[in-house]
Amino acid sequence: MINFNSQEKSFNICEYILSLVRYTLFNDEKQANECEILQTEGGFLFIPIYPVSYIIDETFYNRLFDILNLGLTPMYTCVRPLTMQVVTLADRPPNASRALFIPAHRGKPKRLKGTVRQLGQSAMQTGKVPIMDIISWNYVKSPHAIITGVSGSGKSYFLKYLYGVCSMVGDVIAIDPKCSDLARLAKKTGNKNVVIPKFDATGGIGGQYLESVLDVMRKVEHEMYNRQNALFEKTQRVSTDYREISARPIFLFIDELAALMTSADKAKKTSFQDLLTRLVVLGREAGIYLVLSMQSARAEYVPTIVRDSISLRVQLGRINSENSRFLFPELSEMPFVPIGGNGSGILSIEGDPDYAGIEPVLTPTILD
Repeated sequence: MINFNSQEKSFNICEYILSLVRYTLFNDEKQANECEILQTEGGFLFIPIYPVSYIIDETFYNRLFDILNLGLTPMYTCVRPLTMQVVTLADRPPNASRALFIPAHRGKPKRLKGTVRQLGQSAMQTGKVPIMDIISWNYVKSPHAIITGVSGSGKSYFLKYLYGVCSMVGDVIAIDPKCSDLARLAKKTGNKNVVIPKFDATGGIGGQYLESVLDVMRKVEHEMYNRQNALFEKTQRVSTDYREISARPIFLFIDELAALMTSADKAKKTSFQDLLTRLVVLGREAGIYLVLSMQSARAEYVPTIVRDSISLRVQLGRINSENSRFLFPELSEMPFVPIGGNGSGILSIEGDPDYAGIEPVLTPTILD
């Protein structure tokens, strides 16, 4: 492997990028003279120098991204924007005063290793849950999370990590219809706020269990309204949140969400989805955050308004157009995914300008 760090003084990254696109992006290599490449904070600029003999549209932008995505690895990790990024440039001639922006991080993000307590200490100090060495989830700025992935993808492992860290920064409630890893972790840590089904002749996953889940969600909803009322009565600020009334965040974890509605009648399913919608749409200011886990975020399980309101989206395991279209409908082509075993996939974090797109993820390795 070439070590570009040792050649940093002689290696010109912008000339290298121009060489990448010269023969792959253009029909005629002379068209490369109709553009300029500049490095800027947070990525690179492709500056067309008008008049140009090629059409610049979403397809062109996606091709440019795909070329750089692989060509810059491992020097840089490109972040696929959700839409074409066009920026204006000051103090430039009129024919070169706009550019296509390709976000990129220097280097290759690394998988975190440590105990939950070690990584949780960072979250307590910064208000951000560490995910990778340069990626963190600011749950206040980017509320709610959803994790999808088939069995064996590392979904449950990551969910347990988030549960452990969130329990250090706030109060956690676990809903686990499988009575599996999440429920056992809650039991191990002494948390009594866990909802599991009764596995006997009259129990199991069904309408009775869903009703007990609804009872818990209604209590969370009631607390949400109490906090909103307290904020309205006590604050003089226009923009504020639960921290002004010294409340702790509440994280509601729901594992295998689709299993909740198995064998439940239509009325209970509707009640569940309505409650889910209100908590997701109204919960941010009150410090109510949902963390959902399921194999696929299909619309029959997660209403579109809920899915669109969730900021942190993670898909682990096998990535293809069929299973990615629910979480990432704007993703027209398959992303570059790191080879790293379980816990590898893609994520996006909306609401946080540091993560304005879809990028590869390797979830933390927990040592305890």
